[in-house]
Amino acid sequence: MKIWYQSYSQIGVDPKWSKYEQDLENYVRKVARPDTKIDIHGVKKTASKMTESDYLQYLHLGQIIEMALQAEREGYDAFCIGGAQDLGHNYIKEVLDIPVAFIAESSFYHACLLSRKFGIIGMNSRILQRQMDLVKFHGLEQRCVPGTHLDSTIDGVLELCKKDPEGIIDRFNKAAREIIVSGAGAIIPGFGALGSFLGERNIHDVDGVPIVDIVAVVIKTAEMLVDMQRLGEKRNRGSSYNYASKDELLAARKLYGII
Repeated sequence: MKIWYQSYSQIGVDPKWSKYEQDLENYVRKVARPDTKIDIHGVKKTASKMTESDYLQYLHLGQIIEMALQAEREGYDAFCIGGAQDLGHNYIKEVLDIPVAFIAESSFYHACLLSRKFGIIGMNSRILQRQMDLVKFHGLEQRCVPGTHLDSTIDGVLELCKKDPEGIIDRFNKAAREIIVSGAGAIIPGFGALGSFLGERNIHDVDGVPIVDIVAVVIKTAEMLVDMQRLGEKRNRGSSYNYASKDELLAARKLYGII
């Protein structure tokens, strides 16, 4: 099985992402099945406020969709999205025939297997709100307690992971205890880099409450979806994810000058 793991960030370009890249590279190979080959890909461009601006996310998303189509053309069995905001969820599921696994979606449903209620620890209030909107999109409001956040930025969390790992673990544990008091029986880290950071250090619970291993979960979800597709189970192009045939989608790309 061959999986394309797509990061929303650049890979091998910005030194501040180096620790995340190292953790991710090590961890995906640790959690994948022995017969699964995972290739990690970054993006070519990243605007500074991409995680905060709807318009910048729209611009950013185009390159993700192109990479998803490239993965399918190159014969990958599944496409994984490594960002915890699940950008392009409907678009990518509509345009691809191969299975697609998203971190937030996979983690929400996995958390429901672990506990009646889960909670999210976001990076900051803006990103947390986006993730709580995703909970509503999936109809899981009754399974999720109000989330909390680290009151930080992506750069801030990355710097702490690299220079003060004990400090970020303490902040995460403090935030986790807030949602545990609110009734969370499973904890979802709201940042892909934080997920690989915790997983690589074998940190899987706070006071006995499980931390959803978001990187492992999205990979295992992709593996399972490929297995099920090989058994004959495929997404229905007449479902809520798909409104046009594959041929119609490709024809539209030509019409708009994308290819």
